[in-house]
Amino acid sequence: MSESTVRTETSQWSLLHQRLLICIWLVLAAGLTGCASMPASTEPPYLSIISIEPVEVTPLEQKYRLKVRIQNPNDHDIDISGMSYVLEVNGHSLLKGVSDDAVMVPRFGESVIELSGVSTLFGFVRQIQALQDRQSSRMEYRLSGKLSLNRGFGSMPFSYEGTLLPPAENPAEI
Repeated sequence: MSESTVRTETSQWSLLHQRLLICIWLVLAAGLTGCASMPASTEPPYLSIISIEPVEVTPLEQKYRLKVRIQNPNDHDIDISGMSYVLEVNGHSLLKGVSDDAVMVPRFGESVIELSGVSTLFGFVRQIQALQDRQSSRMEYRLSGKLSLNRGFGSMPFSYEGTLLPPAENPAEI
């Protein structure tokens, strides 16, 4: 191999190496800029269930519509692009769902979203058995999952617990 061929290959390798380093620096700079615009002290929003309604019931699967209130405890907006979640009732998984609906939760504000969820026959039967074994009509729930954030901010996990009360038959009982 001649000396000029070796120099040409070395300079091509050097040029490729420089371009690769420039690309890496650009990607890192873009990533750091994105991270810098989301405050480091961002707390996950609070989620609570407003209502659960059956939508479609088949022998093997039940579909529900959930209304969920999202409250933002931060001093900046949270731009949510979607979410995945699991709803447990009395310690057992009842519903699972995903949503690609976008919602902007204003700073120190709230938004209400509608989600769809699916339950299987096995999960539904397990819930009925658990209710028959309980003395109380109160149902403890846990809503957990992750929120996907817009603008490349990644995702934010959440987990909140609460109590579902059956509707009162007599308004004076409330």
